Amino acid sequence: MISTRYFSFVILATIFILASCTPSKTVLKKDKVLLPVTEPIEDIVAKIPNYSNQVNAVKGKARALISEPGNSDRVTLNFETDTSLSLLTIKNRVGIEGGKLLVDRDSILIYDKMENIAQKISIHDGHLTNLNELASVNFLDLLNFKIVLTDVKSIQQTQDEFVLRLNNKGTARINKKDWTINSIVQAWDSGLPYSQIEYDSYAEVEGYKLPRKITILSRDGASRITLQILSLDINPSTLNLELKIPNNIRIERP
Repeated sequence: MISTRYFSFVILATIFILASCTPSKTVLKKDKVLLPVTEPIEDIVAKIPNYSNQVNAVKGKARALISEPGNSDRVTLNFETDTSLSLLTIKNRVGIEGGKLLVDRDSILIYDKMENIAQKISIHDGHLTNLNELASVNFLDLLNFKIVLTDVKSIQQTQDEFVLRLNNKGTARINKKDWTINSIVQAWDSGLPYSQIEYDSYAEVEGYKLPRKITILSRDGASRITLQILSLDINPSTLNLELKIPNNIRIERP
């Protein structure tokens, strides 16, 4: 059985990505010394991979390890996404399809195949925080988290990383060797459903440097989901972004 809460946490993989805020998470270890940067901010930001003009769609498969207090699970995600829609198909560890989610800029359509129920949830529905805030997180944006010059307030550095302080009070850590993003940490009062995204195991995929491992921490840091990208097709010739729901199932709207 796949509940709405379960679906919301899987999407946080995503990023797709729960609970109360905490300011206790810090970006830097105590032994890290921050030093000033003499290189212009615009030169540093320009080197961070941003494929928004080249990559407009992806599809693929990922394995997701979900860990929360007292529970852990593994699922497989088949995903297809363009710049406005993301369709996720969720299968359990024995390959049984449990359901689908269609995420756009305004709503999330959930079809729980095991329970034969469907829900459409507005991102403006304030009491559904875990879902409505995730609706703005596109899977394409998760794979290639974009940082532009207007996002950056200041830059410092350690021996291995540039540390970008963002205007939204978040922090981005950039690997000095290849300019990829190591992590994104959101401010404790950001209102976002996650506190941190960690990127690892970058690889060249059709000429683009993208992460093969993504870990998303919940707002309180107690839960996490780790995505291992198994396959990735960049700018595929066809996409299926339609969620078909049987005619006998009524779409519930809270």
